[in-house]
Amino acid sequence: MPYGLYLSAAGAHAQDQRLRTLSHNLANVETPGFKPQETILQARFAELIERGEISEGLGGADDLGGGVTIQPTQTAFDVGPIQVTGRKTDFAIHDREAFFVIQHGEEQMMTRAGEFVLDSRGYLVTQNGHQVLASDGSPIQLQSDRPFDVGPQGTLIQGNNRWSLMLAKPKQLGDLEHLGGNLFKPTKSFDLVSPQERDVVAGSLEKSSVRPTNAMMELIETSRVYEANVQMIKNQDNLMGSLVGRLLQ
Repeated sequence: MPYGLYLSAAGAHAQDQRLRTLSHNLANVETPGFKPQETILQARFAELIERGEISEGLGGADDLGGGVTIQPTQTAFDVGPIQVTGRKTDFAIHDREAFFVIQHGEEQMMTRAGEFVLDSRGYLVTQNGHQVLASDGSPIQLQSDRPFDVGPQGTLIQGNNRWSLMLAKPKQLGDLEHLGGNLFKPTKSFDLVSPQERDVVAGSLEKSSVRPTNAMMELIETSRVYEANVQMIKNQDNLMGSLVGRLLQ
């Protein structure tokens, strides 16, 4: 494959991946607690340098850039806008590094979306039906036919029973695997937030931290770069066809 054609194809592939990521972010602009992902593009060394046949920085024809390569996507953990809802079972965390812990099958998962509800059995669950865990690791179950109150720092009170929402912090935000939507899987052990550091407010909800205007501008820019790379592929293919045609005359 001609070198220029290879570079343009690599560029088109990278921008296509970026388009997919940006489209996914925009699709979740109304998803509570959603954290956008970012496509990381990195300049690639020329093929001979990657093979170790020559050293970088020589400045010759073999030291031309090798286009771009795609690194694993990263998640931007900025705190989204906080909306006051007035609903008892809505909770918002003001600490950037803290998460609610929920039971997802046999595993404990994390989320920033505090849009909880009570199911038919009185369990506090997410919008997808996953049970919300208390600080002792047990599901939170209230008696649905009795009133309850919400105390400070993410507590629910019903009669003599009192539950504190389990809040956890990964040792590093990079220890979280984004499973899509507003759900994260911890890949390593995590720490529980101490009672003195709990910063959660009831009757509020953290919205998506996607900035629609910025995301749309990035989407337009990426689309144009993608189209430019595709056009370069067509131009180089036409040039190669013209050159071959002349050689065969």
